[in-house]
Amino acid sequence: MIEAINKVVSRFDYFYIFVMVIYMGQATPETSRMVTTLSGNPVPLLFPIILTYILCKRNKVSFRNKRFLGILAIYGLWAIFSLLKYEIFTTEELSYHFFMVYAIIIAYIQNQIYGYRLLPIYERVMVWFCKIALFFWIIVLLIPASTSFFRLFQETNMGNNVLYIFTLMDPVKGLSKQGILRNAGCSWEPGRFAIMLTLAIFCNLCQNGIKFRKNSNIWWLLLALISTMSTTGFVSVLVTYSIFLIRKINLKSIFIFLFVMLPIVYGISQLDFMFNKINDKIIKAQDVSYLEDSFEWAAKTMEKGQYRGSIDRLDAIPFEWMNLMNDPILGYSRNFEHSFFRTHITTNYALANGLVKILGMYGFILGIFFFIILFLSSRKLAEDSYEKRTWGLAILICLSAISYQILSIPIFTTFWFYGVFNPQKKR
Repeated sequence: MIEAINKVVSRFDYFYIFVMVIYMGQATPETSRMVTTLSGNPVPLLFPIILTYILCKRNKVSFRNKRFLGILAIYGLWAIFSLLKYEIFTTEELSYHFFMVYAIIIAYIQNQIYGYRLLPIYERVMVWFCKIALFFWIIVLLIPASTSFFRLFQETNMGNNVLYIFTLMDPVKGLSKQGILRNAGCSWEPGRFAIMLTLAIFCNLCQNGIKFRKNSNIWWLLLALISTMSTTGFVSVLVTYSIFLIRKINLKSIFIFLFVMLPIVYGISQLDFMFNKINDKIIKAQDVSYLEDSFEWAAKTMEKGQYRGSIDRLDAIPFEWMNLMNDPILGYSRNFEHSFFRTHITTNYALANGLVKILGMYGFILGIFFFIILFLSSRKLAEDSYEKRTWGLAILICLSAISYQILSIPIFTTFWFYGVFNPQKKR
């Protein structure tokens, strides 16, 4: 009887994280409800809330935690000053702060209930998504005509979403490399799926170290990552493996670096989509004046506020720095409409960089506070892991955040706050 109950409890845990990963992918407007605004269909918003409520009741989570209440108080104080600064108290404005508080609460609950167990659970769930993604992706590669079937499902910006578990990059709209469609998995685009995979790979490394024999999960994760053809994903996984491979400087580590890592890095860098893209972005990031013509053209031909596109991750850094310099103490708030870039440069473009955005959005004080929490979490996770890499989590999260917003996204935020919400040692 007890074993049967434990199996049901365990299945609910996996189902819960499975749902959270779908919302983490944000492939559709419905699965983006955990990070957008309160307006719209309430069902997709309430579904994960109800599941989390069941999780809390089942595990009797106590919210009388000084660290939890202290962080909420700090954020709440910043939010009040931010609202008073702009004197805007609409539902939309308040909802930006609601979803950050919501993410912090979710992070607290998941850390209190799962703690270190989140690593194997998340890894296993991501392996399920890898198998699903690779299955559909291979079908499309082998049978190009099958895209007609996928077009029967919900249309997204990049392609079509199949029951929230797989997004096909439409050949007309989607992303391809040298004629091969990239694998977006359960996310809206391949790069986002890639950083979800690299986090799962990191979880596997923390538990097993670098191990390929009798470790099928790592093969599924790496194969799915390769199918994304994501520059961010490839760079992140190379850096992560380097961190776990070179534990200390000695003759063995030097040999491995020279004759194993360097050839792998060189081989991957020779791929057209890696070398050309990185080189092009570095050159352009040195001088973003070429974007002025695009801004002027958009201002003349498009309506104010009409979305034209996003400034790429490296190009966005100087603009996010401008935002920070304009509002160094409080930042421009969680509403991008208040940013210096939006109010003084262009209303037709967004900024893709998520790392410097944390400082631009929250200002120096709260932004640095969040980074301190990340570093504490990285150290705490290393202490609890089989393979201990003090800065592993922090480096991986920062690399991922260069391209995408991480903080305030459920599960990502849970790892971010691991060090302050999960004080217990792993069992």
